[in-house]
Amino acid sequence: MVGFLTALLFIFALSLIILVLIQPDRSRGMSGNMGMGASNTVFGVSQDGGPLAKMTEVVAALFIVTALLLYLLK
Repeated sequence: MVGFLTALLFIFALSLIILVLIQPDRSRGMSGNMGMGASNTVFGVSQDGGPLAKMTEVVAALFIVTALLLYLLK
């Protein structure tokens, strides 16, 4: 059981890394927030991110649950 959870955790970790890396950049960084248009990025224009963001949230939740189960079993 521990071996299966460890393999699952490894798969979730790799999936999470890949999902985060392929997401488009949503901000211009700290230097972009200092000039004009900072109110749009800081104070409220929100982007949901689409299906990639939802998939990242699901994989992150599965990663956390698997890590906690693995911790409890060891």
